[in-house]
Amino acid sequence: MVAEGVMEPMVTVFDFEKHFSSEEDCYTHLIALRWPNGFICPRCGSKEYYFITTQKRYECKQCHRQTSVTAGTIFHKLRQPLRILFWAVYLIGAGKQGISAKELQRKLGIKSYRTVWNLMHRIRTVMASSGAFPLTREVEVDETYLGGHEPGKPARGAQGKTLVAIAVETAGEKKHTMGRAYLKTIPHATQDELKHFVHTHVMKGAPVKTDGLSVYNFVDQEYRHRRIVLTRNGNAAELLPKVHIVISNLKMWLRGTYHALPQKYLQNYLNEFVFRFNRRGRLSAIFDTLLFRCVTHQPVTILS
Repeated sequence: MVAEGVMEPMVTVFDFEKHFSSEEDCYTHLIALRWPNGFICPRCGSKEYYFITTQKRYECKQCHRQTSVTAGTIFHKLRQPLRILFWAVYLIGAGKQGISAKELQRKLGIKSYRTVWNLMHRIRTVMASSGAFPLTREVEVDETYLGGHEPGKPARGAQGKTLVAIAVETAGEKKHTMGRAYLKTIPHATQDELKHFVHTHVMKGAPVKTDGLSVYNFVDQEYRHRRIVLTRNGNAAELLPKVHIVISNLKMWLRGTYHALPQKYLQNYLNEFVFRFNRRGRLSAIFDTLLFRCVTHQPVTILS
C-alpha cells in the first residue's frame, strides 16, 4: 500500500502543474495509488486482467468484471476529467482558507453548481479524522454552539444552533504553539456524549482541563483532571484559552469563506477545518494525503 505523503511536496501551483499537466499524468498517478503492486480485481481478488485501451478499463480474466481507475472511490460516477478532480482536491486541501463551491465552480469552469457542491462534500467526508492519533499532551475540552442568533434564546438556550465539542492540545511540537485539535457535533452536552468524544480523541491518562460542569466528572477517573471554575466575573476564554482560539478561528473561517454558519452537513465543514488545522505545519503535503484518502475510501453518496 502506498503511504500518505509519498510524493515530492508541492509548494506552489507551478509544482502541481508540473506533476499533473495532462490527463495521462493524473491517470498514471491514480493507478499507482490504488494498485501499487499491480491491479487486483475488487470482486474476486485475481491479479490477471486484460486492459481495454479504448475505455481505459481493466477486465478481470477470472470473473470478467470491468473496473475503471475511479470505480470504488469517492470519484465514482463523476464525469469530470481527472485533471479537474485533481485541481479540486488541490484547491480544497492546500488553501489555508479553503474555497467556496461558487469560487471552485468559477475556477474550474464546471457548469453545474450541484456537481461542484457534491464533489466538495465527498472530499470533506474523507477529511474526517481516522481516530489513529489521539491527543496526548495537556488538553483543553469544552463545548460551544454554532449558528445564527435567535431572539429571546441566548447562549446555550438558543434554538436552531448546533452543539460542538472541542478538544485541543495546549502545546505543540514547537514552543508557544498549539498541537492537534478535534471537533464534533453532538446532540446534547450530556456525560455520555462528552465521554464518548473524549475517549475517542484523548489518550487515557493525559492531563485534561475542563470547566466546572458536572458532566465532566468522568474525567476524574481516567485522566489527570484539572477543573477551571468560572467566577461570576470570569472570562471563559481566559480560563480555556486554546479552545477559544480554535473556536474563534473556526467561526472566522466559516463566515469568511462561506459567509454563514452552515447547519446542514456541519460535521463535514468541521472535518475540513480540523484536517487543515492539524496539518498547518506541512501544507505542502496535504494534496497527496487528501488524494490518497479519496482513492482508498469507499464511494460516498451526498444528498442535498
